[in-house]
Amino acid sequence: MSIIFGRTQNCWQTPFESPPSRANGFTSTNAQEAIEEALALAVSNDRILLLPSYGGNANTGRYLEFWPTLDSFNSPVDLGTIAKCLYLNFATVSSNATTTIGFYNIQPATPVLLYTLTFSAVKRVIASGTPSSPLFSLPSNGDLAIKIDSGSINKPYGLIALSATL
Repeated sequence: MSIIFGRTQNCWQTPFESPPSRANGFTSTNAQEAIEEALALAVSNDRILLLPSYGGNANTGRYLEFWPTLDSFNSPVDLGTIAKCLYLNFATVSSNATTTIGFYNIQPATPVLLYTLTFSAVKRVIASGTPSSPLFSLPSNGDLAIKIDSGSINKPYGLIALSATL
């Protein structure tokens, strides 16, 4: 048995056709372009989810927790990259919370308020932005902490969707 070494087809020469049954929107006609197109789609659709909460009545000055029993001032989130906030969904177990929740970058000596979410006698508040117009941005050296700025809220919990940028 002999083995023949030779040149094989490369990715630019390998045809690529997106099956009609998959509505993925690829326009590539070869494998290399499909790989590059998939990378661009993955990078533009990245998401980081954070789930802050507090298991009791959170009054003015209380920091919410990313990790159980560790408030976000003492244990903030540091992503190591610029992060854009695209979506906030915060709720409480009570039906008529009236409070403001502040999102802070606490890396500088004086914390910087990035965004305020306001509850006005409601159970849930949702805010959304886009990659080109985020609710707020956290710098690459920033540390995110979440604090009750006014009022009180019983057992708050939330979902924060961030997108990292290159």
